[in-house]
Amino acid sequence: MPYSSNVKFPRFMMHFSYAGQAYAGVQLNASAKIDSVQSVVERALYHFQPSQHPLRFGVSSRTDRGVHALHNTGTFDWIAPIDITTLVQPLNAYLTEKNEQVRILRIHPISPQFHFRRHCLGRKYVYRLGFLQKHEFTDVNTDIPFLRKKQRFLLRDMTPATYNLFEKDFITYIEPPYDLDAFRKGIEVFQGQHNFSAFTNSQGRLNMAMERRCPVKTMRLNFVEGEPMVPLMESSSLHSSMRVYNLVFEAEAFLYKLIRRITGTLVHIAKGQMTTQDVLDRFACPPDYYDSPYPTTLKPHGLFLHEVKYNEQDFLNPPLFRPDDVDDDVLMEIQDDDEDDEELDSKIMSVR
Repeated sequence: MPYSSNVKFPRFMMHFSYAGQAYAGVQLNASAKIDSVQSVVERALYHFQPSQHPLRFGVSSRTDRGVHALHNTGTFDWIAPIDITTLVQPLNAYLTEKNEQVRILRIHPISPQFHFRRHCLGRKYVYRLGFLQKHEFTDVNTDIPFLRKKQRFLLRDMTPATYNLFEKDFITYIEPPYDLDAFRKGIEVFQGQHNFSAFTNSQGRLNMAMERRCPVKTMRLNFVEGEPMVPLMESSSLHSSMRVYNLVFEAEAFLYKLIRRITGTLVHIAKGQMTTQDVLDRFACPPDYYDSPYPTTLKPHGLFLHEVKYNEQDFLNPPLFRPDDVDDDVLMEIQDDDEDDEELDSKIMSVR
């Protein structure tokens, strides 16, 4: 949404959640074959507002395709006579009727001077990782022509995630061999302030240039034991011997695909494909590694935007921000190209 101090209509913030597997990311993308979260929210708002009035919904955190959100935020101007703060339940009823995987949590007024990104204090993501204790579905009967032809794909993709309906979109599986202690040591290298430009991709670096974003971020990571989405699945044959961990990321902001590529790096370290020194080298001289095949981008399954943090007092009385920040018209034109999500290839899964 364009920032303007001369807003003619009341401005509001929406807090919402969504299941990312159903959508082509958050931001509008004309080339996508399926809806974005933003287009779904805008249609719901138009249902209660005359369509002849333009409505622009700006999202604070532009998550990738397949990434979920327990809490994301966006802002919009509301010009219908209906009190928008009373429409949370009707909006959710509309979304439910349309079988959308989006839910509205809260709507409240904000100052025209409040900016949904620049006044954000930080973001928290949680990555659910399932560390398998043994190989799954690798004993393929090659006497069956179909399986003989598809065997190399079965070895890479036919994990319990393919079959467990309650987990398949909400966890990323890591198959052995791996060294969990090496994974933990890798986490410590990423703690603190670093230049992360070598850990985004070419699209991310283009976005940085267009948005004039600094690649230096202060990151806090935490690795804690988790649990299956459905506890009863622990006894399922499709959920054999596995340990679930939550990898928690906190920072003011993140570069494009940064979390998935950092986690991919940690998996490479756990599998002996990279070392902690490789990470330090990428921090020291990022351009030397822009064309490196490592790290790869881990799948989005199991990555959740957990929280977008604000000071509640800033909603109506926001502090000033830098006047030289890039204009939102530029921000809204930037589309995250997610076509390389299949970049996760045999580099991670083939070392067994």
